[in-house]
Amino acid sequence: MITLLKNVCVFFVFLVGIQTIVAQPLDNVRDQFFKMDKTKDGAFKLYNSLAKADLSKDPVLLAYRGATSAASAGSVSGVWNKLEYFNRGKSELEKATSIKPQDVEIRFARLATQVNAPGFLGYSGNIENDKAIILKILNNISANDQNVYLYQRICLSLKSMDILSKEEQTVVNQTIIKLNSKKTND
Repeated sequence: MITLLKNVCVFFVFLVGIQTIVAQPLDNVRDQFFKMDKTKDGAFKLYNSLAKADLSKDPVLLAYRGATSAASAGSVSGVWNKLEYFNRGKSELEKATSIKPQDVEIRFARLATQVNAPGFLGYSGNIENDKAIILKILNNISANDQNVYLYQRICLSLKSMDILSKEEQTVVNQTIIKLNSKKTND
């Protein structure tokens, strides 16, 4: 009986340890993603925190890991190393997009990566499509949505990317106003 109890305790400790390794909570990853350009090697640090996790069942976190892997290319040395990080990230972004093609967060992670990728890498073919899907989804978001803060951050990031037409800027500005209206109505 004591041996069984010990085994159960060891197994429980093992499971708790695995949970910490698997992945950070999504909200924490989101925060770090939107702040990663504010610190030296921010993308690389976030990528490393997600690197060992099995994200096969979480395409949103997979997209964040892909985006941070691609962005980490700027933090590693050597051309082959840089290409390896970038290509790994690109592959994970494409996989996440194929799993959940209508997810605004996944589309945004891919869009941000493509907008910031050096032109010679040739990873810019989905910018217009991703932008259109993101804008359509944002335009239909309710001010009462549980992810209002995320959508506000996406809108502000889109504005800073300098990729929006005048009409698209209007959609984003109207979305920001709509999402901010919840604060004044509460």
